[in-house]
Amino acid sequence: MQNEFIQEGPKNPFFDWVAKTENFPPKERWRRWKELMEASLPYRCELLLKSHHSREYFGEFAVSANPDTSDSFARACFSGNSFRRSINHLSDGYANYTLIYLLSGRGAIQRGNFFTPMNSGGLYLVDLAQTITHDLVHESRSMLCRIPRNKLEKFRSGPEDNRPLEIDGSSGPGLLLRNYLLLFPQAKQQCTFASPEILFNPIAELIIACIQESRGNLQAEAETPSRLNAIFHQVCRLIQKYCCDADLSAHQLATSLDISPSYLHRAMRYHNTSYINVLRRARVEAASAQLLAAGRDASILQVAFNCGFNGTSQFSRAFREELGVSASEFLKRSFVERGKTLALEN
Repeated sequence: MQNEFIQEGPKNPFFDWVAKTENFPPKERWRRWKELMEASLPYRCELLLKSHHSREYFGEFAVSANPDTSDSFARACFSGNSFRRSINHLSDGYANYTLIYLLSGRGAIQRGNFFTPMNSGGLYLVDLAQTITHDLVHESRSMLCRIPRNKLEKFRSGPEDNRPLEIDGSSGPGLLLRNYLLLFPQAKQQCTFASPEILFNPIAELIIACIQESRGNLQAEAETPSRLNAIFHQVCRLIQKYCCDADLSAHQLATSLDISPSYLHRAMRYHNTSYINVLRRARVEAASAQLLAAGRDASILQVAFNCGFNGTSQFSRAFREELGVSASEFLKRSFVERGKTLALEN
């Protein structure tokens, strides 16, 4: 196998290498990629190919590492596959953490009986000293950071810490972490004269801030049935009240209830629904009431805007999904029913 590692000059304080499949014969790409990655990663693992990627597999993996501390930053782009670190792999003694910033694609992480969905834009902290499986489907792009265990260990010692940590990247330290990761490649390129610690230490510090923030929410966000029910009903009442606000968001509602957006979504999933579904239903109900009140003079476009929709296309699709008929058909039927009622009264 040809050498896929590209190392920069000795003046660079980082250890850099790049792995690619573009020069492999198409029929050998997956086999050679699997062999290359499993042999080159600093821990034992198994990669399994998703069946629908068997013909045109591709992969790129670029790493910058601090050889003195084991911190590393990687950019990865590859076809969907499964990553497994089973009990048989743990004998290598590897115990560091990996932070995954999924730029595109989707998947899931499994740790024991717990599943964590991975969505585009999500940040996930994974302990590789434990058995773990994560699946990525379709084409995925991600940023991966290796964090030495000694930097995080005393902050990850609670009863819930055997699960991957999903970091809220929409505000606070999670937002800062996400932005820092996006700027890291440019900062590294422009600061090759600096010690790697200057660039890597802020990543661990921001992760610690995210862990501490999640700890502060543990009591408020205990996943008991009564707590999930209470949050669900509070969210539904707020949605009913403010559904016609076009700018209404789950983040706004979570802030008003002093919970994280991820907890809000868990409360909705506990009731087999979602924030989007409840909001859509509330807006359609508000729109149907406005249509009935306006009668034959109703402007469907104006009602759509009044009820938080961004146009007739979105409104029509939502109306039909919720009520099974179009808005115009709904109006027509209401006129017929109203006429029948008047005839009976007379």
